[in-house]
Amino acid sequence: MNMTRRLRHLPLRTQLIWVFALLSITTTAVSTITLTTLSGQRMHASLVDRSVRIASRLQLQLQSVVAFDDHLTARELFDSYAGDRELDGIGVYADSGELIEGRGIRPLRLASLNADLGVKKDHVVVVAPIKSREGRVGRLYVSFSTALNDALQRRDGWIAAGIGGSVVLCALLLAVRTSRRITRRLVSIAQAADRMAAGDLSQATLDTSTQDEIGALAHAFNVMVSELNRIAKAHDELVSTERERLESLVAERTQALEQSREMFRLMAESTKAVPFTLDLTHGCFTYIGAPGIADSGIPESQWKEPGGLDRVVPRETNPEVRQRFDECDSGPFEFVTALSLGNGRHTEVRWTGTCERVGGLKVLRGLMLDITELRRLGRELAAAQKLESVGRLASGVAHEINTPVQFVSDNVRFVRTSMTDVAAVIRAYRDLKSAAKSASDVAGAVLLAEDAEKAADLDYILESAPQALDSSIEGLGRIATIVRSMKEFAHPDQAQKTLGDLNQAIRSTLVIAHNEYKYVAQLCTQFADLPPIPCYLGEINQVVLNLLVNASHAISDVVKDTGKFGKLDVRTRLDGDWVEISIGDTGTGIPEAARNKIFDPFFTTKEVGKGTGQGLAIAHSVIVKKHGGTLRFETECGKGTTFIIRLPIDAPIEMSDRAPVAA
Repeated sequence: MNMTRRLRHLPLRTQLIWVFALLSITTTAVSTITLTTLSGQRMHASLVDRSVRIASRLQLQLQSVVAFDDHLTARELFDSYAGDRELDGIGVYADSGELIEGRGIRPLRLASLNADLGVKKDHVVVVAPIKSREGRVGRLYVSFSTALNDALQRRDGWIAAGIGGSVVLCALLLAVRTSRRITRRLVSIAQAADRMAAGDLSQATLDTSTQDEIGALAHAFNVMVSELNRIAKAHDELVSTERERLESLVAERTQALEQSREMFRLMAESTKAVPFTLDLTHGCFTYIGAPGIADSGIPESQWKEPGGLDRVVPRETNPEVRQRFDECDSGPFEFVTALSLGNGRHTEVRWTGTCERVGGLKVLRGLMLDITELRRLGRELAAAQKLESVGRLASGVAHEINTPVQFVSDNVRFVRTSMTDVAAVIRAYRDLKSAAKSASDVAGAVLLAEDAEKAADLDYILESAPQALDSSIEGLGRIATIVRSMKEFAHPDQAQKTLGDLNQAIRSTLVIAHNEYKYVAQLCTQFADLPPIPCYLGEINQVVLNLLVNASHAISDVVKDTGKFGKLDVRTRLDGDWVEISIGDTGTGIPEAARNKIFDPFFTTKEVGKGTGQGLAIAHSVIVKKHGGTLRFETECGKGTTFIIRLPIDAPIEMSDRAPVAA
């Protein structure tokens, strides 16, 4: 929070550089770690597959060796693998477990296929049975080292890190250049504004050579200063002029007002908003702004001729909008429709204005704004919000994975240490066996075996080792669950709806968000039997995640550092032709003043730096506009809030991402 406050007080140029740097470093780090991990997993899987193939081949080739204890054949066969740098241990054993022939690192005795060999993490071991045609059986032991794969993975990591560093450097250079260009021009405008505020109304000299938004702002500022100078001069003349020149001064002021009106028209037409006057009685435009004529490629005469409305808004493709045109009588209006341009293109346009009666004619007056780019930016904003959520939860997921990894590592280390003590006991019993065979000092060997057993605390090892292995298996299962949930949550964006399992999607999202709520809330779930629902599953995951994170933050604001836990309630149920998802919390509730604005873009009740105000706005758009469902909430201050999602079961599978023609 302190870092965010400091960054907010820094110059805009520095803020832009920091944002570019953080985004590029975060993206590069995530990409490098992901690529390196996937490369290592792929090479390890390849080594495992190769070890299984070689073991299968040796099972057939060693049948005669097992049948006749043929050491020479086994030695020749093992020599053929001497050039394999990854194969560092191989052996063939009789059914009794005695070694027939071996090479490299291998156990001296292999009592059974399931014997604990104490294999290290840097090896892949295959133990397979061998059954000869003569009926004798044996065992094959093959060990491969992963050292070569580990070296390749480290090399890939360094390469990825180098490329990532180059990307970060390029991003920083681009940030410096862009921020310098933007802030230099903004500073010049601010300085000119300060001079004007101080009373200096001299002609502005701002650079208006560029055609972007800042250039347009500089041009408007110059025009404004020029007009202020003209009005000030006219006012001075009015004060100093004789009474008999009052009428001429009034005429001049009238002319000034006409000029101001014309200037306003020019300023309106210089923006992307196109002013228009539409005669609905004759279906033509009596006035259309110059930018609309230029951008559409349709001559002004065709806009103004009767039936011109049918050219840009055909009735057959926009029946709902044309019906609203027919039904409107008076008052404000606002809707969105597709506009057919003269060059065959189609754009999405928002119409705003008023409907009125003028001389017996029904007239619409207002502005048309091209929102095609705005729609595209909205889709990009939704994708960025999803990436923001994943980035915010990445540390929590890493922590969730690290905990089971830690106790798995501890358990494996305990088993590995115990094997050294067990080996000492085994050696003592082997000495006892040798003493019994040679009829030497058996009693002394027995005492040594008992001492070795006591020194190793064999009873404790035999009792604790299985528990440690069971605990490790449980930890690995938890890791697998988290990874599987991440995979399901990162469901790729879809062009069309597909049938999805909402219960499983919610379970996966709960696993991902576990670190957000586990310290502040107890989770209570109740899932009903639901049929597959047609939906964009990746976007539903994002909506549920946003609501879970908001609920966790609301509960955290209540419990804070008290050590108490709130309650997070997640339920699904079937209600006729609808599926209902409810996510409730025992947080502070939504204030009365904020309830009507809770789904507005960029509106948030969280403190600065903790929320962007986009989560609920995007959730409402996804549920209502893209799925034809509803999103509402029930809240009570001091007791909590429940958000309720309702989705139709029988929605069509194929559904365009295009905006509705009326809004």
